[in-house]
Amino acid sequence: MSDYPIVLTSLDDCHCIVVGGGPVAARKVRALVEAGVRPVVISPELCSELERVVASGEARVIRRPYRQDDLEGAGLVIAATDARTVNEEIANECRRRKVLINVVDCPDLCTFTAPSTIRRGDLLVTISTGGHSPAFSRFMREILEPILSETYGDMLAILSELRPRIRRRVDRSKQRALWDRLLDGKVMDRLRTQGMVAARALADRIVEDYCTPTERQVAG
Repeated sequence: MSDYPIVLTSLDDCHCIVVGGGPVAARKVRALVEAGVRPVVISPELCSELERVVASGEARVIRRPYRQDDLEGAGLVIAATDARTVNEEIANECRRRKVLINVVDCPDLCTFTAPSTIRRGDLLVTISTGGHSPAFSRFMREILEPILSETYGDMLAILSELRPRIRRRVDRSKQRALWDRLLDGKVMDRLRTQGMVAARALADRIVEDYCTPTERQVAG
């Protein structure tokens, strides 16, 4: 089976449901919360971590077993129960309703899988095995996490700030060369050694080098 990778965005208003109350469900809920979602958890009992998330207001809870009508209006569902028959029922109902469904440890029942992730600010790195080996995804994440320091998220923040100016003020034919220069390592080194203010200043000077003479005069 071939996969087509996507990143779901603007989930703030998406009705997301997690069915299950154990540690696995807790991990899924935490990932949704980090993505800006306030999910609904459906389970008669919750593990201690889920109780804390619900108590904090980051998630809502329906304290009873799953029912078919629970999926009314759902945009995304995660089935994390320990009962295969319940997970199959949820998956079938999601397919009927054309709702995205992830069944933990059952890739054959999924319409999407949830990769391991590394977040550094707005930088999101995902590692997927197509649901075939979550342990290997975790292994790869643990290798990459020390390499991808918070500096990479800070660098993305600088580039994000610069992008509108570059598109507005730098000739299109020069933009590729400018991006290559911004990413040649010098700004990252300044960021690591002297912090955001110094790195921004260097990046600003580099951008000015690529502005047309007219734009430089306007900027001055």
